[in-house]
Amino acid sequence: MKRRMALKLTALLALGASSLFGYDKSKIVNKNRMRIKDKNNPTKGELKHTPDIKVGKADKKGYVLVEVTVGQEGIIHPSTKDHWIYNIKLYANGNLVGSVDLEPEISRGYLSARVKKEGLKTLKAEASCNLHGTWEHSIRV
Repeated sequence: MKRRMALKLTALLALGASSLFGYDKSKIVNKNRMRIKDKNNPTKGELKHTPDIKVGKADKKGYVLVEVTVGQEGIIHPSTKDHWIYNIKLYANGNLVGSVDLEPEISRGYLSARVKKEGLKTLKAEASCNLHGTWEHSIRV
């Protein structure tokens, strides 16, 4: 009986926490794929939404730390209750290797993952803004 009650309480707490921290999906108003119009002259708005990918040195096991921050050239995307990055995906050689869902205000556009360096040729990050769509950036490694 005590075990059953503990399981019920755990389920209720999980449900309560998910509704407390689950953002209002109706605020996602743009799911379009976006791109920089003039790669030689990106606007501040385009830079703010484009993921920046940094690759660290390989560890003893041959994995590199890959960090994705949303925003380039010192322009970091905001995280407010009405404008935030709600998802970031990281692909290595076209394969999804990491994904993060983010909450407005309490988290910012950032993802990190350890990726096997051997055979790594390309990294691509996609960042989805609730107002301005999904932006991507790729690098050759």
